[in-house]
Amino acid sequence: MMTKDPYHLIDNYKTIPGVYDELYDAEGQIRNKYKFLVKSFQELGPAELINRRRDTDRILRENGVTYNLYQSEQREAKERPWELDLFPLVMESEEWRVLERGLNQRADLLDALIRDVYSKRRLLFEKKIPPEILFNESSFLRACDGMYESNHFLAKNPALLFFVCDLIRAADGNFYVLNDRVQAPSGSGYSLENRIVLSRIFPSMYRDAMVHRVAVYFRSLRKSLTQLSGVSGRDPVIVLLTPGPSNETYFEHAYLAGYLGYTLVQGEDLTVRKNKVYMKTVEGLQQVDLILRRVDDDFMDPLELRGDSLLGVPGLLESVRSGNVKIANPIGTGFLENRALLPFYSELCRFYLGEDLILPMAPTYWLGNNEHYQLVIQNPEKYVFKTVSRTDEETPVTFVELSGQRKDIFLEKLYSAPKRFIAQEMIESATVPVLGESGFRPGRAIMRTFVSSSGSGYQTMAGGLVRVSPSLDEFFITSQRGAWSKDLWVLSTETQKEESLLVPKSDQILISRKSSGVPSRVADNLFWLARYLERSENQTRVIREAIFKILQVEDGYEKESLENILKLVTHVTNSFPGFLGDDSGELFANPFPELQRLTVDKNIVGSLGFHLRSLVLASKSVRDRLSDDMKKILLHLEDQSNHGIDSYDQIIDYLQKIIVNLSSLTGLSFENMSREAGWYFLNLGRRIERSINMILMLQGMIQWKSFEDKSSFETFLRISDIRITYNRRYSGKIDQESVLDILLFDITNPRSLAYQLEQINSDLQYLPGKDKKIVYSEDRAALQLYTHFKMKDISIFFESESPLTSVSVWLEELHVYLRLLSDALSSRYFNYTEEQTRIGDTNG
Repeated sequence: MMTKDPYHLIDNYKTIPGVYDELYDAEGQIRNKYKFLVKSFQELGPAELINRRRDTDRILRENGVTYNLYQSEQREAKERPWELDLFPLVMESEEWRVLERGLNQRADLLDALIRDVYSKRRLLFEKKIPPEILFNESSFLRACDGMYESNHFLAKNPALLFFVCDLIRAADGNFYVLNDRVQAPSGSGYSLENRIVLSRIFPSMYRDAMVHRVAVYFRSLRKSLTQLSGVSGRDPVIVLLTPGPSNETYFEHAYLAGYLGYTLVQGEDLTVRKNKVYMKTVEGLQQVDLILRRVDDDFMDPLELRGDSLLGVPGLLESVRSGNVKIANPIGTGFLENRALLPFYSELCRFYLGEDLILPMAPTYWLGNNEHYQLVIQNPEKYVFKTVSRTDEETPVTFVELSGQRKDIFLEKLYSAPKRFIAQEMIESATVPVLGESGFRPGRAIMRTFVSSSGSGYQTMAGGLVRVSPSLDEFFITSQRGAWSKDLWVLSTETQKEESLLVPKSDQILISRKSSGVPSRVADNLFWLARYLERSENQTRVIREAIFKILQVEDGYEKESLENILKLVTHVTNSFPGFLGDDSGELFANPFPELQRLTVDKNIVGSLGFHLRSLVLASKSVRDRLSDDMKKILLHLEDQSNHGIDSYDQIIDYLQKIIVNLSSLTGLSFENMSREAGWYFLNLGRRIERSINMILMLQGMIQWKSFEDKSSFETFLRISDIRITYNRRYSGKIDQESVLDILLFDITNPRSLAYQLEQINSDLQYLPGKDKKIVYSEDRAALQLYTHFKMKDISIFFESESPLTSVSVWLEELHVYLRLLSDALSSRYFNYTEEQTRIGDTNG
C-alpha cells in the first residue's frame, strides 16, 4: 500500500555530508526544480514505474539503440543495449546560462587555438606552452600546416564547427571541465534519442515541465554545414563518414545521417579524382561538397597520414587544400584533444580572447614540466593519471586502485617517460538521483554538452547527455565501463514551441522524384541482404518440412520420403556429407542432433543460423536505408536466433517465428520501399536467389529419384507454398509433368522459375546508368538466361525418353547463366571501388 507521503520514493535516499547533491539543498529540502518531477513519479506509483521502465527498454531495443564494446571477441556480443535512467537531470535557465556562456567562450578559444597552431604559432613565440607539447605529439599533423590560411572557406568561417565538452559538478557545487572532444565527438544522437524516448514515456510530465527543445541545435548544425559547404544554387552533397558497423557508436552515425538527411558512407565509398572527392554510386561518380566525419584524424588519408588506414580516402588532404571539399571538423583539430594542453587553458584564454576562463579546468598538471612533476609525485594518491594522447593504449589509473606489481610497473612508466602523462586532481563529484527498483539512490555523473557554430557565433544545445554510475564507489564513469545515461532537462520560463528540422516556409523546396546517390557498397549489401533473406526462408521451409515428416514417420509412415527430404536438408545447407554420406544410417536413425545443429549453429557455413546472422550483419551496413518496422523485425530475428532448442516442437516453433519474420521483411520491402535504385538491387537479389534455390532443390530431388514418390511431390509443393493451388487445380491428382510445370513455367505462381525470370528482366530496365543504345554485360547475361529458358516447355521435356534427366541438365545450364548475371551486376555496380592496399605502418 502506497504511503500518503508524496516523496516516499526518496525515503532511502542518503546524501553525503558536505557534498553537493542535485536533489537536496543544504537544508535537506528537495530543490524546487525537482519537486514537480518527484511528485509526478510518486503519483505514477511503483507498478506503473516498472511498466514505464519496461516500455523504455523495449523502445530502445526496438530502435536498435546500442553501444558497441571493443573487448569482446564475439562479433554479435559487441553490441550492448543502451541503458537510460528514467529520472532526468534538471537545470534551471539561470544556472544553464552560466554554463552556456562558458561553453561558447570555450568554443571561441579552441577555434582561435587551432588556427594559431597551424599558422603563425604565436603560442610558441609567446611561450604560452612548451614546444614539446606541439612538436612531440602525433596529433599535430604537419601535413595540415598552413591549411587554415590557404583555404578560403576555412579562413573566413569558423574552423571548429562543433565540439563536445565533458563537465563534472564537484562536491562544492561548481562545474569543472574534464576534457573536450572535437575530431569525431559522439553523444548528440544518443542525447536526442534519450529525449525522444522520455517525452514518449512521460508525455504530460515532459510538456508540463516546460523543457527547452533540443531539435533547434540540430537545425542550427545542419544550417551551418550547408553554409560551410560553400554551395549556392543547388543543394550541397553532404555525407557522414563512418568507420563502419563495428565502431562503438555506429548506431549514432546511422541515426544522425537519417535525422539530418545525409548519406552515410564509409571510406571505400569515396574516391579522389583530380583533387575532387566523389562518392562512388551505382549512378556514377557524384561530387561531394562536405564530409561530416566520424573518423579520427590519423585515419582520414592513408597517403599523407596513417599509411595502414582503410577507413579514410587516399588524396583527401590535397583535395581539402585545393578547396574542393570541406571537412567538419577539419583534419588536424585532433590536436585540441591533446591532454597536455589542459593545464594551460586559463593562460591561453587570456592570450587569445583577453578574458578569464568562465568554466575552470579540473586542476591538471603535465608531467613533462618538472615543477608539475615534483608537485604531483609528492602526493600521487590525489590524482588520476592519463596519457597525453587519447590514442595511447595506457588506460587512466589512480594510485588508489594500484598495488604491488601493477603499481611498480606503472611507476616505472611514469619515471621513464613523464611527458606521456598528465595528472588530474581526483575531484569528488556531486551526487545525483538515480531511479532504482526501490526508489531513488545517489550516484555519480559526468555531463556531456554539445556546441555548434551558428550564424552569430556558437550555440549550445539546451540539454545534453549525462553518463551516470549508480555506484558511489565508481570513479571512472564511461560508456565502455557500463555507465547508464540520463537526459538533461533545461527548464524554460515559458512554454516552448515545437522545433523540428522542417525548413521555414520562406525557403523554397524544388519537388524532386529522383533518388539521391546510392553508394555501390550500399547497393551490394542490399543485393546480398535479399539473397540471405531468400536463402534463410528456403532453408527454414525445408527443415520445417523435414521435421513434419519425421513426426509422421514416428507413426510408421513414408520412410522413403523422409530420407529424401533429409537429403534435401544437407543439399540446401551445403553441409556435406550429412544425410548424403556413406555412413548416414546413424543420422537417419536419429536426425535430431543434425537438424538442431543446422538450425541454430551460426558457425556452420551454410546453416540456417549462419545465413540468419549474415542477413542481420548485411542489414546493419544499410540500417540508414531501412524503415523502423524493418529494423524491428530484424531485431526480432536476431533475438530469436539466440534461443536454445532441445526438442522437435521447439524447432518447429522457432522455424514458424522465423518464417513469419522473414515474410514480414519481404512484404515490407515490396510494399513500403520506394522504387529507387536501391530497391531494384534488393529485388534482383531476391529473384536471383529464389531462382537458384528452386534449381538446386529440383536437381536434388531428381538426383535421388524423389519424383517417383507421390509423397515427395507433396512435400516439395508444401516447401514451395503452392500445394493448395495445385490440389484445387488438379482435383487431388498428381504427376511429374504437372508438378514441374507449376514450379518452373507457371507465371501465375510467384515462386515459379518463370515468375522470377520475368521480374529479373523487368527490374534490369530500371537500373541506373542505362543507355538504350548500349547492351550492357548484365543485359547480355539476362538475355541469354531468358532465351534459354523460353526455348523450353514442360511438354518438350516429356516428349523425350528420360524427361527428368533432360530437366536436370537444363536446370544446370540455367544455373550457370544466373551466376553469370550475378557476376555481371557485381562487376558493373558493386566493384566500383578501387582496391585499397596498406602502404605503410606509420605516418607518412
